Amino acid sequence: MSLDNVLAVAGAAREHPGILIVGLIFAVALMGVAANIIAKYIERYRWIAYIGLAVILYVAVKMIYEGWVDPGVGIGTLFG
Repeated sequence: MSLDNVLAVAGAAREHPGILIVGLIFAVALMGVAANIIAKYIERYRWIAYIGLAVILYVAVKMIYEGWVDPGVGIGTLFG
């Protein structure tokens, strides 16, 4: 389970520890079920994994490129 799911459940629960516990248990169970379903589809249809890889590579390259050339936050701020 990722950190953003934990933060979302904690934010929704506010100051109710019971709701936090139930929400975390539900979120973990839901992530497990979803992971099994996705894994079965990837085993059956291998091309889905390649589409996922292409999306991840696209986002990574875009983030690297924008981090390099963006004058506000890119590497150019170190030199000038």
